[in-house]
Amino acid sequence: MKNRWNLTIFFLLIIVSALSYLPLIGRFGYYYDDWYLMYSAGAYGPGVFWDIFSIDRPLRVLVMIPAYLFFGGDPLFYNLSAYVLRVIGALALLWCLTMLWPGRRWAMTLMSLLFLIYPGFLSQPNAIDYQSHIVSFAAALFSIALTLKAILSENRIAKVIFHLTSVLLGWFYLSQIEWYISLEFFRWACIFLLSSRQGGTLYQKAVRAIQCGYPTILVPMVFLVWRFFFFTSERGATDVGMQFEQFKLYPIQTIYRWGLQVLQDLFDVVLSAWTIPLSQLTGYIQRWGGALAVSSTVLILVVLHKLKDSDSQDGSSQFDLTREALLLGLLTAIAGLVPIAMVNREVAFPSFSRYALVSSVGVAIFIVAVLININGRILRNSIAAGFVFIAMLTHHANSVKSTQETALVQNFWWQVSWRVPQFEHRTTLIASYPSGAVEEDYFVWGPANLIYYPEKQNNENIQPGLYASVLNKDAVVKVLTMERQKYDNRRNIITYPNYRNILILTQPTSNSCVHVIDGSQPEYSRDERDTIRVVGPYSEIEHVLTGETPHTPPTVVFGPEPLHGWCYFYEKADLARQSGDWKEVLALGNEALDQGFAPQDPVEWIPFLQAYAVAGDIEHLTEVASVIAMEPYISQQVCQRIGSMQGLANPVIEVVDSLYCLE
Repeated sequence: MKNRWNLTIFFLLIIVSALSYLPLIGRFGYYYDDWYLMYSAGAYGPGVFWDIFSIDRPLRVLVMIPAYLFFGGDPLFYNLSAYVLRVIGALALLWCLTMLWPGRRWAMTLMSLLFLIYPGFLSQPNAIDYQSHIVSFAAALFSIALTLKAILSENRIAKVIFHLTSVLLGWFYLSQIEWYISLEFFRWACIFLLSSRQGGTLYQKAVRAIQCGYPTILVPMVFLVWRFFFFTSERGATDVGMQFEQFKLYPIQTIYRWGLQVLQDLFDVVLSAWTIPLSQLTGYIQRWGGALAVSSTVLILVVLHKLKDSDSQDGSSQFDLTREALLLGLLTAIAGLVPIAMVNREVAFPSFSRYALVSSVGVAIFIVAVLININGRILRNSIAAGFVFIAMLTHHANSVKSTQETALVQNFWWQVSWRVPQFEHRTTLIASYPSGAVEEDYFVWGPANLIYYPEKQNNENIQPGLYASVLNKDAVVKVLTMERQKYDNRRNIITYPNYRNILILTQPTSNSCVHVIDGSQPEYSRDERDTIRVVGPYSEIEHVLTGETPHTPPTVVFGPEPLHGWCYFYEKADLARQSGDWKEVLALGNEALDQGFAPQDPVEWIPFLQAYAVAGDIEHLTEVASVIAMEPYISQQVCQRIGSMQGLANPVIEVVDSLYCLE
């Protein structure tokens, strides 16, 4: 009977987590830091991770080098690995809880389940960069489980093996992410609970806990000695000395600020995690996702009902589950937030949801402890199912959002590849995506180099062939003042952005095509960002090398080539226009129209209108005028572009003046 219920719980965790994380996993792509990590590894080999992580977490190479050797640059494998590791972590937590409170299957299952699908952690799709985080978390929970197993084991050899393995896993998980050290509180709290089963005073229980778990003191002790005395971080966020400088100067004020931050973050991880992320993602919810959440919730209700019936009361007098779980959960959640506050970080959804991950262990335990106190099985199970429903719906919506962002970025760069055969070496790109801000320069130079300069560019340093700049206020000023190139070293990746050497790529909306701005005759969509209009005249079209062999984006990163719709013909026509091949522009326009394609952004008519003007095609100029006339801003640009062209026939000039040039 016991084995049957163990299998039931195992498959419940697998099924619910699979429905939460796996439906869209094949459509996740690269996000955030993935771009520079995968570019660098592809160009310089996986050994490059030594250089990248040497500044703050050098031993992340223990995860990233083997991961790259096995998975290469394919995001699917990293995401599958991250999912498996999340499940392994949940099973390790279940093992810990079962040793603490044997016979309480309902509570243990729900704690593990809420931890596994905790909605406050939204970085699961970002599996390449977060591979180390998730591996570390699973290793930490298994380390703690092995410590408890060692304490409970009566075989001396087994006890030594469990303790030794626990310590090794402890060092490993801290080598990946240092602020996970707060999990050591959870370890010792669990040890204390086990030692308290034998009774005695608080002092006796504490002494007994140390006697039982003393080998694991080596885990934080060795790590902290190494971190404080042997390793110097070059990154402010992980530099212990820098972070404690304020504490030395203003100890009372600093402690007060830390305390307030912990309280605020505690509210976020316990309560806001179940409301804010879902409210932010409501627009991404699909009907099928709701159906999955409902069906999973029903399944959970059935299993929880059966588990409660099967719960054994044996040994119930040995512990007070409710009181112990409330304290353990609350204090673990708080402990998980202390290192975050001490380095001046905070939990924030969605950008900094990763800081809620450690506390999710305590949150899951705490919530279930509260539910246990609710009278009435139906009400209690219904509330529990409600938590699961919210979590599943949140992860569904988060997955949809991630896939849509991936699709937009992939489509952007496929259009760039149609338009640009090759970029001139060391061009500084400024790009504007239709959805989501470009927060870092490598969001642009990463994909650009994966397509155009994927090979090693420098034998001594990690240096991409193309650079980029984030178009913020500072960059606008640098472009307007035409600042020279600057040296930038980020994680030992060397770039030289040059504000005298820029090319602008912009897709104003998802309904627009990618526009390569020619600063000598810039064309702007009515939906274009104001900052693009300001710096547009400085965009140098000559950085597009029209005579080079076109580059095809790698499918593993950018997906299969999209169907050739309007944007394909527009990009090819814009390329032909740059080369002065007006016949090709006409041919592409006719082919697009014959297939029923037309632009949704009127500014994209301009290359074809110019070709009609050169060919003296008054009929098409007149026909398109009815569309352009509704957009005075575009009509004015048409007037200027065609009006600046030389050698046009007088009838063409008259038609353009009468139809496009507004009084």
